Amino acid sequence: MINIRLLQATDAVEFRNLRLLSFQESPLGFSESYEDESKRPLSDFEEEIIPIGSPPTYYILGAFLENQLVGFVKFKRDKRSKALHKSMVHAMYTKPELRNQGIGKLLMEELIRRAEAMPGLEQIHLWVLHTDRSASGFYQRLGFIPQGPMVKKDLKVGDQYIDAEYLVLYFQ
Repeated sequence: MINIRLLQATDAVEFRNLRLLSFQESPLGFSESYEDESKRPLSDFEEEIIPIGSPPTYYILGAFLENQLVGFVKFKRDKRSKALHKSMVHAMYTKPELRNQGIGKLLMEELIRRAEAMPGLEQIHLWVLHTDRSASGFYQRLGFIPQGPMVKKDLKVGDQYIDAEYLVLYFQ
């Protein structure tokens, strides 16, 4: 059974390991790189997983299978006074051997449930890098819609350009 919960300081080592795996296994799926992230000390990851606010306006949800972290998703509400109605999903990942088993869907459904409960929050934004395994369809099945044309050559990895698509979920 999958347990979804906020990550805590005690999850830092597992989170760091899974985050670094995500960059190795899906190097074209994230704007960050393994080379950069692997140089960060554990203390950076400990700080990164601490929820901010009450209720949290920044947090990382973890998916646990038999007390092992197997997936995560990062959420951040915009803090600017003119943009308090918006939030962003910054990263999502599930271990490859556990994909297509509904773990990502559980993570996103919990994130959406928490976001909808935030007073004044109206939108969740995210961007999908278009690789051979684009997650755009997954997010669209959850209700996200494209927000404009494809962004061509959004990132460059070596000599390869990666396009991006920006999606949004409106609550109203």
